[in-house]
Amino acid sequence: MAEPFWLSLRKQFTPIHLLGHAVLFGVGLVLLYPLIFMILAGFYDKNEFMTTVLRVIPIPEEPTLANYRALILGSKDAAVSTYMTNSLIRTAYNTFWALLTSFLAGYVFARLKFKGREQLFLIMLATQMIPGTLAIIPTYLEFARFPFAGGNSIFTGGTGILNTWWVYLIGGPAINIMGTFLVKQSLEKVPIELDEAAIVDGAGTLRIIFQILLPLQLPIMAFIAITTALGTWNDFITPFFYTNSDKLQTLPSAITRISSVGASPGAVINYPLIITLSLGITVPAMLIFFFFQKYIVQGLANTGIKG
Repeated sequence: MAEPFWLSLRKQFTPIHLLGHAVLFGVGLVLLYPLIFMILAGFYDKNEFMTTVLRVIPIPEEPTLANYRALILGSKDAAVSTYMTNSLIRTAYNTFWALLTSFLAGYVFARLKFKGREQLFLIMLATQMIPGTLAIIPTYLEFARFPFAGGNSIFTGGTGILNTWWVYLIGGPAINIMGTFLVKQSLEKVPIELDEAAIVDGAGTLRIIFQILLPLQLPIMAFIAITTALGTWNDFITPFFYTNSDKLQTLPSAITRISSVGASPGAVINYPLIITLSLGITVPAMLIFFFFQKYIVQGLANTGIKG
């Protein structure tokens, strides 16, 4: 005889069970509060925002959609469509090159035998211990002294590729060291006999790489794509330090430049617009992580790394 519905429901919702859900709900609210604050603050006018004592839940007396219209359509203070386009192009470009270089470099270190392979791999991993901020000045000088660009020549100096799209096109692509490490670890778990069987069947090197080994690395490649896309989308340093044209800015650097209007006497910083543009950076990154987080876990699991 099946037990009554109310009895089974009572067993599920014990005091401990309810307490656990209450604690999780409270923690969830605390974690989501900054996002809730950003959404509500976007409905403020900049003058009301500066003259109002904000409550825990900021609700404007005269809500406006101007900041959200600026996020979607742009405004006189922010060429959002340009910033968004630049961010999307950079993200797609860097993600493509990260996937290509990570897989090919991982294949080289996992499958090819050559003298000094392990030493070269260790040196490459060791570069991960160098803080990225230490490379800002050397990279700036490298871009500024780039030969035969921006007025540079053998005898005279110039601006090089600073403040041009070449900063993104040349400075963006690089070997993704973490991605290379993950691909190498994963490929080493694939039996070499699979390659040998493909060779017997008449497959060439490129076919083995892209038709046999690559499909086996899709979780790893998804992980590399997600992390690279998030890192590029949120990148502030590259556009801020190496460009100054408004047409080259991405969303993170553009927000800083918009906030700099406060440096002029009597200017009112448009904090609601800045917060709304920050929301435009945060939400896509959150959605990417939310919908593709399983690939991050699966990609790391396939390499045999345990956290």
